[in-house]
Amino acid sequence: MKEANMPATTDPATASRPQRSAALIITILILAAVVSSFEATMMYTALPGIIEQFHSTAGSAGWILTGFLLVGAASAAISGRLGDAFGRRNVLIAVLLLSVVGSVVSLSAHSLAVLIIGRSIQGFAGGLVPLCVGILRENLPRKNLPVAVAVVAGAAMCGGAAGNIVAGNIYDAWGWHYIFVVSLALALVTAAGAVLLPPAVSRTGFVKVDWLGGILFAPGIALAMYGINKSSEWGWSSGRTWAFVAGGIVVLAAWVTWEFVTDHPLLNVRYFASRKIGLTLIATMLVSFGTLGISGFLGQLVMQMPKIAPVGLGLSAGTAGDISFFCSLLGFAIAPLSGRISRGGRSRNAFLVGCAFGLAAAVLSALLLGTVAGWIVSQLVLTCATGFMLSSLPNLVVEGVQGENTSEVSGFYMVTQNAFSAVGTSIGTTILSQHLVRGTPFSTHASYNTLFTIIAVCSVLAFGVALFIRKGMVGGAGEDLEALAESKGQLTHLSA
Repeated sequence: MKEANMPATTDPATASRPQRSAALIITILILAAVVSSFEATMMYTALPGIIEQFHSTAGSAGWILTGFLLVGAASAAISGRLGDAFGRRNVLIAVLLLSVVGSVVSLSAHSLAVLIIGRSIQGFAGGLVPLCVGILRENLPRKNLPVAVAVVAGAAMCGGAAGNIVAGNIYDAWGWHYIFVVSLALALVTAAGAVLLPPAVSRTGFVKVDWLGGILFAPGIALAMYGINKSSEWGWSSGRTWAFVAGGIVVLAAWVTWEFVTDHPLLNVRYFASRKIGLTLIATMLVSFGTLGISGFLGQLVMQMPKIAPVGLGLSAGTAGDISFFCSLLGFAIAPLSGRISRGGRSRNAFLVGCAFGLAAAVLSALLLGTVAGWIVSQLVLTCATGFMLSSLPNLVVEGVQGENTSEVSGFYMVTQNAFSAVGTSIGTTILSQHLVRGTPFSTHASYNTLFTIIAVCSVLAFGVALFIRKGMVGGAGEDLEALAESKGQLTHLSA
C-alpha cells in the first residue's frame, strides 16, 4: 500500500524533470504553509469588531471562522488525491488562487453573509499543507526530507501565531478589510512563486476517487450547526430548527454509510476499529471541540469586550493580538519537551500532560477573568495544553499504524481536528449568543463559565480516553486492521 499523499522520492517520473534547488522549493512551500495558517487565525482578533460593526451576535459572526474550518477540512481530505491525479504543483497553485478569490470576495464584503462566503472560499487553503508535504516528498532526497518537513511545519505554526499579531494591529490601524489585503498579496506572491516549482507530474488523471466521501461530512456538519445556531432566533419548538438539525444528521449518517460500503474510501472510518487509532481519533474530537475549538475564539472576546460588559478587559485588537502571539511562543518551546516525553512509544504520556494543562487552563480562565495579568497566566497554561496536544496526537497516529498507512491516517486525523474545531467554534458562539444581558449585545458571565466548563469536561474525558490507549509502537496495528477488514471482505488499499 502506498502512502496516499507522499509518493516515494525514487519515482522514475521525477527523474527527467528539470531540477530546482532544495532551498527554492522549501522557501516557496514555507510561504504556502504560512498562507494556510495565517488565514486560519487572522480573523480571531477581528471577530469582536465584526460583531459590533454588523450589529450581529457571536453565533452568527462565528460562521466566518466555522465556514473556513469546514471547507478547510474538506480541502485537506481531497487536495492530496487531486494532487496525485493532476500534479501537486498544479493543485497547489489552484488552491492558492481560490484563496485569492476568497480574499477578494471578503475584501469587497459589506454584509456579514458575503464575508462568510468569502471566508468559506478562503477555507480551501486548508489543503495547502498536505500538498506541501507531498511536493517535498517527491522532490527532495530522502535524507533531507525530515528536516524539510519540520521546517515547513514550523513555518505553519509561526504563520498561525503571526495571524493574531498582524491582523490585530492592522485592524486597529485601518479596519478588518485591510487584513484581506495582506492575505490577498501573500497568496498572490506565493502562487507566482509556485510556478517555479518543478513541473507537476500527473499520475492518474480522472480515476475513480471517493470525492463524495471527502466532502459530504462538511455540509452535514454545517446543516446541523446552522440549525443549532438559529435555535436562539427560531426556538427549539420550530420545525425549521429541527429540519436543519435532522437534515445534517441524515447527511452525516449517509456519509458514514457510504464510507463503509465504498471500495476505496477517502476517509476510512474502519480505522475506528483499531483500538489505538480509534481512541486517538476520539481524543482528537474531544480536545478539538473544547481546547482547540472553543478556546480559539474565546480569548479574543474576553480581551476585547469592553469593561462595561459582564466579561471584558477592554483591550484593543492590536494589544490582544500581541498577547496571543507572545503566549504562543511558549507553545513552540513546549513542543520539543513533548517530543522527548513521546520517545519510545510514549506519546500517550505527552497527551495526558496536555489534557491536564487543558483542565487547569479552563479552571484558571474562569477564576482569572477580571485582570489582564490573570488572563495572561491562564492563556500561558492554555498554550502549554495546545503545545502538548498538537505535538503528541500526530505521534500517536504514527505509533498506531504501519508505515505505509501513515499518510492515510494522518489525513483522517487532520480532517477530524479541523471538523471538530469548527463544531466547537459554532457551538461555543451559539451559547454566547443565546445568553445575552437584556437590552445589550453582551453575553452573560454565566455563559462564559458554561464554555469553560465544557472545555474542562472535554479535557477530562480526553484524559480518560487516553488512559486506554496502549503505549508503544504498534507493530501489529496494521495487521489487526487488515485482519478485521478481511474478515468483513472490506480490505482496501489506497493507490498513490
